[in-house]
Amino acid sequence: MTQIALFHFPGACSSVTRNALEEIGLKYDVLVVNIVAGEQKAQEYLSINPKGKVPALRIDDLVLSENAAILHHLNALFPQAGLLPREEAKLGMNRILQDLVWCSATLHPMTRQVRNPMRFTTGETNSVRTRGIELWQPVLKSLQEHFETSSWWYGENWSIIDVYLHWNYTTAAGGGLDLSGYPALARHADRVQSRPAFQQTSALDKETFERAGIRLPG
Repeated sequence: MTQIALFHFPGACSSVTRNALEEIGLKYDVLVVNIVAGEQKAQEYLSINPKGKVPALRIDDLVLSENAAILHHLNALFPQAGLLPREEAKLGMNRILQDLVWCSATLHPMTRQVRNPMRFTTGETNSVRTRGIELWQPVLKSLQEHFETSSWWYGENWSIIDVYLHWNYTTAAGGGLDLSGYPALARHADRVQSRPAFQQTSALDKETFERAGIRLPG
């Protein structure tokens, strides 16, 4: 039997991976890496994921890192779950991979800049957060326009990209990004949050926090 373990901190982007595992319906263990306490930089975890961040996903003896790569791998292993739409296997036909990388390599740093500006500077943080909010503005406009005519990122079909987008804009909102002027985005958030796997992930993350006795700053 395949053994799966997710190295995870509730509320971090690893929650997107956990949501994917719930959508697939896999049995897996959760190993909490308390990033608030700096456990991601401890040698014990670095021996598992030298990049020093979550998520990492261990499937038997294989350890995967980087959310985009993990989600792409899970979709290839379990295509029946519909994490991502099917795409023609042809050179250059990689829109889905582009979208995954966009979420992780472009949006995620902007989100972190708004929510955790202290990671970008040893000085004052207001200018870092302000710049992150500025960078988000054209993206919010684009998402608003997209979701005015589409229920999901890929039209009428849910995908894990929707969860990743949701994680990005709601996490940034927690740092001060104003979403009030984007009603189509609010409707998208409601649709994402109404899915049973998302609700299960949220409940499990809350339970994981309580069981681990983690207390967030502030």
